[in-house]
Amino acid sequence: MVDKLRDKGIKAGLLKIRVFRPFPAEEIANALSHLKAVAVLDKADSLNAAGGALYTDVTSGMYVNNKQVACVNYVYGIGGRDTKSDDIEAVFHDLEKIANTGNIENPYRYMGLRG
Repeated sequence: MVDKLRDKGIKAGLLKIRVFRPFPAEEIANALSHLKAVAVLDKADSLNAAGGALYTDVTSGMYVNNKQVACVNYVYGIGGRDTKSDDIEAVFHDLEKIANTGNIENPYRYMGLRG
């Protein structure tokens, strides 16, 4: 999907987390520090009301490493729903808006829910 977005002229990238514990906070913070906006996709919401587990760890790691980047959290696959390429493309369009305006609005978002 990232390659298709790049072919359309969208500056898109992907960072895959292969090890969750111990969490590589410093490495992730450094990898994301040059970006204008980041979306963290979580498969499940968390009970903490501050985003999914991966989102809270990424934003915490960025904070303690003094790296400030606009971050939003998307929870996908709720109720077993499929995540489609159109959903992912919409995330990148949201990130473009955030990068251009600096306005995050609601950082906690859900992907693929029925309106």
